[in-house]
Amino acid sequence: MNAETPAPVPTVPAVPAPQELLAIAVAAAHEAAEYIRSLDRDHLAREYKTSSHDIVTEHDKRSEEIIVASLRTALPSCRIVGEEGGERTAAQAGPEQVSFYVDPIDGTSNFAAGLPLFCVSIGVAVGAGEQERLVAGVIDVPILEQVFTAADGPAALNGREITPRATHAAADALLVTGFPSQRIIEEEPEVAARAATDLHVGVSAVRHLGSAAIELAYVAAGWADATGLGSINAWDVAAGFHILERAGGSLRTWPALGDPRLPAHHQPAYVACTGQERIEVFDRLQDELQAAREARAAGAASARV
Repeated sequence: MNAETPAPVPTVPAVPAPQELLAIAVAAAHEAAEYIRSLDRDHLAREYKTSSHDIVTEHDKRSEEIIVASLRTALPSCRIVGEEGGERTAAQAGPEQVSFYVDPIDGTSNFAAGLPLFCVSIGVAVGAGEQERLVAGVIDVPILEQVFTAADGPAALNGREITPRATHAAADALLVTGFPSQRIIEEEPEVAARAATDLHVGVSAVRHLGSAAIELAYVAAGWADATGLGSINAWDVAAGFHILERAGGSLRTWPALGDPRLPAHHQPAYVACTGQERIEVFDRLQDELQAAREARAAGAASARV
């Protein structure tokens, strides 16, 4: 009697190299940027997600659709996590799955108002859970024609390598940040009030650009010394975190009430600096916000007992 033929073992597609994943992300971002550049931005309809501080337009949704279609064509097995469409699972989830974190228009309020400070942001990660690691990222600023990229080599702006520089001392530092945001003001008003004063007094200047991804890119480029926020999502920062670190910058994150073991792009609070030197006042304020969050959670837990 013939032995039974063993069942074929399913093959797991090889993970593309970081440069290949970057090329896929850049192509998808470019398609969305071309669509955005074609729009009449003087007459944009807007909707509200949770409040007047959190808006969306039909073009955010269309831009994400364009990106998803491009990514799925280039890498059908990938996982996609988008701001508008949520998670689209991988065809073969596993320890080496490829995930794209997509913000189709970061800075929607600027976009809807006619300001050019908005971008398409796509971060690329490999792995799952605590082992997930960023390997590539692109931030495409369509109207200003600035494309920031990084894979496993140096970060670049429009194909030209970004040269690292040191973080200025606080007295000479320029910060680009919306910290403390409206959400932090509502959540921890005392910390927020102190932060608003201490940041402006403690550094040379503070500017809020209205796009976390652009702020990270500009810090990576050395045009500002630091940026940070206290409540953010992975699609806002995945590309920017990778570009910043490949450009020689430094990053600290805080977990709020989440899991501190997760990778940096899954942590809701952060401070990023253009060099390895830190802006102490900014780190301290994030420490205070973290402590206030933990104290409030402990108090709420005690009240339930």
